[in-house]
Amino acid sequence: MVFSETDMVEFKREYSRSVLKAVVAFANTHGGMVFIGIEDDGTVCGVEDPEGVMLAVTNAIRDAVKPNAAMIAECEQLEVRGKTVVGIRVERGVDRPYYLADKGMRPEGVYVRQGAASYMASEAEIRTLLRESRDGAYESGRCLQQDLTFGGTRAFFEKEGLELGDAQMRSLGMVDGDGQFTNLAWMLSDQCTAVVKLACFFGTNRTTFKDRLEVSGSVLVQFERSLDFLAKHMGYKTQFVNMRRVDYEDFPPDAVREALINAIVHRDYESQVATLISVLENRLEFTSYGGLPTACSLGDFQLDVSVPRNPKLAAVFYRLRLIEAYGTGIRRMFEAYEGSGKTPVFDITRSFFRVRLPNRNYEGSDELGGESRLDVVAASAGMGAAGGAGSAGKELLNQERVVLAMLEEQGPLKRSEIQERFTFSQATLLRVIKRLESKGLVQAEGNTRRRVYRATGKALSAGT
Repeated sequence: MVFSETDMVEFKREYSRSVLKAVVAFANTHGGMVFIGIEDDGTVCGVEDPEGVMLAVTNAIRDAVKPNAAMIAECEQLEVRGKTVVGIRVERGVDRPYYLADKGMRPEGVYVRQGAASYMASEAEIRTLLRESRDGAYESGRCLQQDLTFGGTRAFFEKEGLELGDAQMRSLGMVDGDGQFTNLAWMLSDQCTAVVKLACFFGTNRTTFKDRLEVSGSVLVQFERSLDFLAKHMGYKTQFVNMRRVDYEDFPPDAVREALINAIVHRDYESQVATLISVLENRLEFTSYGGLPTACSLGDFQLDVSVPRNPKLAAVFYRLRLIEAYGTGIRRMFEAYEGSGKTPVFDITRSFFRVRLPNRNYEGSDELGGESRLDVVAASAGMGAAGGAGSAGKELLNQERVVLAMLEEQGPLKRSEIQERFTFSQATLLRVIKRLESKGLVQAEGNTRRRVYRATGKALSAGT
């Protein structure tokens, strides 16, 4: 018998709420043993009513710890140096993070074990626990934020004559088996911080804004407001056929709708990279983070293969009749351009997916052909679906990879121009740029007022 506290042993003189903190910490870390009836210094004092203590502990673990930890915590009576103590054997749980029910899945409710003590987990540690315990797609994982509302999504359902109650939320996958909101619920909530940034430019380059819009909240609201913005800024050409006026839209509405749905349904919501939609004189561009969700090629998807990154979110769009048939989106985009002499262009990497729809009525030079620098950068930089590749010790952090790829694709850019493309804070962006500069992947040019950042090109050969 070990008579000192360790990373897997905790002593308690008597039963109190602090016992539950230790149980939570062991369940979230490597498991361990809590002994009730032993002083902190290892002195065995015993308990007077071991049966009563065991009952109290068992009831408290069942009622006060979430998710249900009863299956991984077992109480038993032990004789130690002639005295009776209560031992609580805790296994490492599979539904981490475990937390105190009255505190919620926040730092004050989530504990982890470090050395011989239990500490409140940071938000970063809680997110790590969520990722480690998640089985399957990100959308199925438990959401860190549980104070969610669904005004925008409920309004969408009501327009279609559909109900969104507790039963529907469970069937859609918005609520898990423990009654907790999933990341899918967060995507559909008013609190969703994923962002779609839309901009309309003069001419064929992204130099002068005509109009812009930033949309967050429920992804259904993002879809609706984005569609309204695009409808506002897409023109048409009028011709007279047999003395009758015929209007030809610059961009086929079906193709626009499918490209927008693709950008929203298939984006990687675990990242902080905004979805970018640009309206230019000769083209319409949709750029979302995530690349292809599987090892499939574009040709596979043109064969109506349906492998959505977020299948539950796709099912919501299908139920709301926003998706007519699974796997037909890309084919429908190509069909919408039949007879126009132009065709959609796809730039696909393991990190980004971009759709470029040409303006059917544009009579200038075609700038959509040729190999995209986005493809070259991602292929050369070795960006993998799991968060980057490269030699040991040189792997880029997720935020560094996306900023570097954006600079390779669209740089040189000012700090404010880079900020426009992402949702993380200015302070975070400055730290990311500083790290990229220290690695020799990005360099600053010009004075403070006119400073721009340019990718050095070293990433193409450094394998970082």
